[in-house]
Amino acid sequence: MNLLRTLVPAPLRPAARRARSFVRGLRPVIHPAPLPAADCRAAVRVARAVPPAEAGRPFEAALSVTNHTPAVIAPGGRHPVGVTVSWRSYLGELCGVPDAFVPLPRPAWPGEEIAHPFRFTAPESLGDYVAEFAVVQRGGPAFERVGGRAKLDVAVTHPLDGEFNYHDIYARADLGQDFWSVSGPGSRAEFDRLTPIKLKLLTDLGLTPDSRLLDVGCGTGLLATAAEGFLSDRGLYYGTDLAPEAVEFCKGRYRRPNFHFVTSGMTTVPVAGVEFDVVAFYSVFTHTYPDETALLLAEANRLLAPGGVIFADLFTSPLVARHAGSRYAVETNRDHVLRLIALAGLDAELVMTSPWNGQARREFFKFTRRG
Repeated sequence: MNLLRTLVPAPLRPAARRARSFVRGLRPVIHPAPLPAADCRAAVRVARAVPPAEAGRPFEAALSVTNHTPAVIAPGGRHPVGVTVSWRSYLGELCGVPDAFVPLPRPAWPGEEIAHPFRFTAPESLGDYVAEFAVVQRGGPAFERVGGRAKLDVAVTHPLDGEFNYHDIYARADLGQDFWSVSGPGSRAEFDRLTPIKLKLLTDLGLTPDSRLLDVGCGTGLLATAAEGFLSDRGLYYGTDLAPEAVEFCKGRYRRPNFHFVTSGMTTVPVAGVEFDVVAFYSVFTHTYPDETALLLAEANRLLAPGGVIFADLFTSPLVARHAGSRYAVETNRDHVLRLIALAGLDAELVMTSPWNGQARREFFKFTRRG
């Protein structure tokens, strides 16, 4: 560049640069052997932030790579030069995601800067990540980093964001032909299999035939089916759901006089004048964001009888700062949610856990009134 400025008048420099690039393009550059360590110096810079990336799918990071070596660095040969990405959690901890390498798009001559949208693949697990980029040569000495570290916050979300709408699902459903799949089970047999399992989880926590049971997010009656044959005439069942279609379906299907169904809001439970021994949130908080979860639990606390329990499941992940994903599946930071739950006046006890997706788990909690 200094030679170009010295020998070429300013008006002719753009044309000279184009000519130089053309000539350089005619000379293939490969690395049959690793560069010597003294020639491994480069800088990489993040040009701009990226929008949320979809789990397991490609995303582009706009990076600038500057060659500070006295030699050409290139993507060809047995020892190509490129950019590697290393992934850490939002806390800066290693998170088990392997590094990935992308070759340079073309050779970079001494002192030259290449700006390019490098294409990487996002981690499979949802989370709030920090991606760190570095220039490397495959099978060669480590490159000395010139300038600061090139880091980028990358929020990894679910590929189905925006495609899950609870009201649309019920609007399209023919509940006369298939009432089970809108509640989750893929078949009537699966619906029937899950019914006693969900009931047993509650009886293990103290549900008796004479209990008063509130089923928030009742859907088309997965728990109501079990409760219908379990609760005595002294018992009480209330089912609430966001979808009016679900509520009307349940009113027609479950006709015991001590069974009631009402349409609820996203964070409100329109029930008053009744206290419940057990409040169940099956597959509800897996679709609500943390603030909504806390508000619903405050509603449950309002309706909880002395000594009563609340049962609910969450998707939790150590890679998530607060929450990630969409209504299809919301993964949360457990500690963040538990802090909100404490503000709602409840104590939490983990009673069961199972794998969910990647490092996320499905965790079942019992909540009781504090104090």
